[in-house]
Amino acid sequence: MIGSLSASRFLILVALGAGCSTSSPASDPVRDAAIAAQLDALEAALSGGDDGAARAAAQKLRELGAGERELAFAAEAERLVAARVEPRMQPALEALRVALRSGDDEVARSIIRRMRLMGPTGSALELVEAFERIVDGRTALTGLDLRAECVWMPGPTAGRGGTCSLRFTASARDGVPRTLEPGPATLLVTAITVDRRGHLSEASEARSFDELARLDIPAEGGASVELARVPLELPAGALALRLTAQIELRAGSVHQHGRALPAMNADVGAGELVLLDGRLLALGPAARDELARRASESNASGADLLDVALRVRREDREAVLDGLAEPAIDPARAELLAPALRWLAPDVRGGADPGTWGDWLAERAGRLSAERSRGEPVLPRAPRPRLAGP
Repeated sequence: MIGSLSASRFLILVALGAGCSTSSPASDPVRDAAIAAQLDALEAALSGGDDGAARAAAQKLRELGAGERELAFAAEAERLVAARVEPRMQPALEALRVALRSGDDEVARSIIRRMRLMGPTGSALELVEAFERIVDGRTALTGLDLRAECVWMPGPTAGRGGTCSLRFTASARDGVPRTLEPGPATLLVTAITVDRRGHLSEASEARSFDELARLDIPAEGGASVELARVPLELPAGALALRLTAQIELRAGSVHQHGRALPAMNADVGAGELVLLDGRLLALGPAARDELARRASESNASGADLLDVALRVRREDREAVLDGLAEPAIDPARAELLAPALRWLAPDVRGGADPGTWGDWLAERAGRLSAERSRGEPVLPRAPRPRLAGP
C-alpha cells in the first residue's frame, strides 16, 4: 500500500472524505509501485497545468485497478481539469473574446478553426463551442431583416385622424426559413409635433414585454406581430406629427437547420409614421435639392423652408442635410434653416440657436469632404416612411 501522500494530494483526499475505509485488492508490490508512480504523475500534471497528462494518469489508475481512495482522487482530479481552461488555450480564448466584442465574426471564426486544430478539452472545448454558437447566431440574425413598423389605419371619417398599428416584423434576406423567439423586449414610442411657428413638442412612452411572440419566418415574405395600437390625430394648429417606434430586443434565440442559436443584440430598424396637414400633403414629397435651392433664394423665409422640410421623405433626409452642409455657413442662413433642421435632425438638439446649427453643418461638411477624399462608399438610406394626413 501507499505509505505517504503529498500536501496537495492530502487536501483532495480530505475533501473526498479521507477517513472512509478503503477496499483495494490484495497487495502487489509491483502494482502498488505503478499506482504510486501514476499518482505522482497525476499530481505533477495538475501542478504543471498539463491536462492531457493528468487525464492519462487518471485513466492508467483505473486500468491498474487502484483502490477506492486512489480512484476517487483520480475522479476529482479529472473534475478539476474539466473545470479549468488549459493554459495553452488561454491566449487564443482571449483573442476570441476580443474578436466577439468588436463584432469581427470572420476573425472569430478563424480563431475557432485554429483552436479546434489544437484539440481543446474540458472547459476550453465548452467555451469554444459556446462562442461558435454565438457567432452562428449572429450569422443567422444577419440573414433577417428585423423592423418596427408603423401602419396607418384611417378613421371612418375623413380628416378625423385614425390609428397607428405598431408591429414587429421579420423577413429573410437570404431565402432561408428560420424561427425567431425574440424573448424580452422594450417598445419605445416617440411623437414629435411641429406648429406653424416651427416650435416642436415631444412626448415618449416605453412599454416592456416579458416575451414577444414566436415568429415563423418563411423563405419568402415575412412574419409580424402587433405590439400596440395608438390613436392618432393631428393636433389643432400643428403642421405635422411624426411617430417613431423603436424595439430593443434582449436575449432570445433563432432556430435554423434544426439548431437553436443565441440571438443577442439584434438590430431592429425603427419604424416611422408622418401625419401632415392637408395643404402640405397635397403638395407631395419634396425633391432632394428643393430645400437647398429654396434656402439660397434671397426672399426665403423660415416658414417656407419648414414647409419643404416637412415634406422630405425619410430616405431622402440624409441627402438633403448633406446638400445643406457648408464649411462656413452664413449665420443669417443658419437662422432661417433652424426650424427645418430641428425637424430633419431632431437628435442634434440644436434648438433655435443658429450658431449651433452653423457649427453642425460645418462639421458635416468637413466629414463629407474627408469621406470623399477617402473614396468611401455611400451607404443606402433608410426606407420610406408612411405618410398620412387629414
